[in-house]
Amino acid sequence: MFNTPKKKNIKQPRSPEDTLFLFFRCLLDYMVCAYILLILAVMPFYFSDGYGYIGTDKAAFFTRVARDMCVPLIILLAVYGCLALIRYFRGNRRPWKQFKSSVSATDIFAAAYGLAVILSYLCSPYKSYALWGAEHWYMGLFTQLALTASYFLISRAWKPRKLMFYLMFPVSAAVFLLGYLNRFGIYPIKMEYASPSFISTIGNLNWYCGYVVSVLFAGIALLWLENAKKPWQRVLLTAYAALGLGTLVTQGSDSGVAALAVVLITLFWLSVSSPGRMSGFWKIMLTFCGSCLFTYVIRKTGLAELNYQSEPMLLLLQEWFLFPMTVVSAFFFLWGKFDQRRGVFRQKLYRIIAIILTGGVLLGIALLLILAAVNTLHPGSLGPLSEHPMLSFSDRWGSRRGATWRAGWMCFTELDLLHKLTGAGPDAMWPFIVLDGSQELYSMVVENFGENISLANTHNEWLTVLVDTGILGLAGFAGLMLASIRCFIRKAGKNPFVCACGLCLLAYTINNIFSFQQAMSASTIFVILGMGRAFERHTAS
Repeated sequence: MFNTPKKKNIKQPRSPEDTLFLFFRCLLDYMVCAYILLILAVMPFYFSDGYGYIGTDKAAFFTRVARDMCVPLIILLAVYGCLALIRYFRGNRRPWKQFKSSVSATDIFAAAYGLAVILSYLCSPYKSYALWGAEHWYMGLFTQLALTASYFLISRAWKPRKLMFYLMFPVSAAVFLLGYLNRFGIYPIKMEYASPSFISTIGNLNWYCGYVVSVLFAGIALLWLENAKKPWQRVLLTAYAALGLGTLVTQGSDSGVAALAVVLITLFWLSVSSPGRMSGFWKIMLTFCGSCLFTYVIRKTGLAELNYQSEPMLLLLQEWFLFPMTVVSAFFFLWGKFDQRRGVFRQKLYRIIAIILTGGVLLGIALLLILAAVNTLHPGSLGPLSEHPMLSFSDRWGSRRGATWRAGWMCFTELDLLHKLTGAGPDAMWPFIVLDGSQELYSMVVENFGENISLANTHNEWLTVLVDTGILGLAGFAGLMLASIRCFIRKAGKNPFVCACGLCLLAYTINNIFSFQQAMSASTIFVILGMGRAFERHTAS
C-alpha cells in the first residue's frame, strides 16, 4: 500500500485589517504595561518635599498619569474597536464569542460600580467638588473612573507576564526596608518633616499600612504555594516575607495586624486538605516568628528602640506570646515533615484545629463587643477593665474612629431618598456636612476634629463609599471586592498568581474596615485586581 502524502498546512496571509488589529492590540498591551510600571515601580518612591505634602504628591502623580494616558488610550481603543467591528462583519466572530464567554461576576460588579459613580456625580449638588474630590485627597469622579478603567484595561488588554508581577517584590522590599529602619529612627533617605507618624516613602501610618497589605501577601502566597522552584528563589521569597512581616508588625497601624490575622486564618483553612500547603503554612508561621524574634532581640539588646508603639505591636513582641507561638510553629512544621516522609496527613486534626481557632476568634470578638456594650451602658461596671479605651464605645473609640463612623452614618441617614441611592457625590462627604448636614452633625465633627479639619472620609472604606456613592455604589464596590476575593482565592490549585492577588484583595479589604481609600493603595490594588483577572482569564483559555 502506498502512503498518502500529508498536506502541508499553509497559513493564509493576513488581511490588512487583521494586521492592523494585531498591531493596535500590541500597542494597547504596551501602554498598559507602561501604566503598570508607573504605578507599581515609580509611584511608591514619588514625592517632592519630604512628608509635608507626600499624600498630595501621590494623588497628583496618579492624576497626571491617568490624565496624560487618557487621550492616547481613547484613540487607541476607538481604532481597535473599529477594526474589531470590521473583522466581525467580515465573518471573524471568534473574539466577540470569546469576550461574551469570559465575562465574570467581577467584570459585572466593576461595570456596575463605574456606572454608579457616574450616576452619583450626575445627581450630586456638589459637581465642581466631586469632579476631582477633596483638596489634597483627590478621590473624586476622575480618580474613581480611572481606577475602574485601569481594571478593565489590565484584565482585557494586558498580556499576563510573570516578570511584571514579580516587579512588585524588589520595589516593595525597598519600601519595607526603609519603613522598618524608620521605625527605629534610622532614615537612610533624608525626609523633611520626619516624625514617627510618617514612615518610608509612603507617608502617614494609614497610607503606609494600606500599601503594605496591598502587596505583601502576594509574596507570602507564592511562598506558601511553593511556587519558587529554585533554592535561591525560595531564599529571596522568604527574605521578602520576613521583611514585610517585620515592617507590618512594627509600622504602628492596628488595622494591618487585623488583616494579617485574617489572612493567616484563611491560609490555614486553605491548607487543611493539602500536606504541601500545610507545610507551606507552617513555613510562613516560622518566617513570621523569626521576623518578630529579630525585632525582639534588637530591642532587648539595646541596639535600637522603636520610636512608635501600639498594643498589637507590643503583644506580638512579648515573651509570653512570641516564644510559645514560635515553639508551636516549629513543632507542627517538623511534625508535618515527619508525617510527609511516612505518607501520613492528619487532615481531620487540622480541620478540628481550624474550627477551634476560627470559633475562638469569633467568640473573642463577640465577647469584646458585649463587654464594650455593657461598659458603655453602665460605665465602671467592669472594674479595672472599664478604663480600657477599647471597652467603651464613644467618639474617642479606636483613635476617634467612633467619631468618624458616627459622622458617616449620620451623613447617610440625613441624605434624602434619591441621594441614599446615589450618595452625596464622589468624595463629596465634606461639602454635604458643611452645606446640607444638620447642625448636630457639623457640631459633632468640629468638636472632635476642630474647625480646620475637612472630614473627607469615615476611616471605613465601605461606609465612605456608601456616603459618597450611595447604596448603588456600595453594592457595586462591595460586590467587586467580594466576588474577586472568592473567585481568586479558589484558584490556589490552578494558578498561584491568581490566588496571590486574591489574598492581597482580602488583606486590603480587612485593613480598610478601619482605614480609607487613597491614591497609593487604591491604584495599587486595582492594578493587582486587573492582573489577577488577566491571569485568571489566561488560565481558563
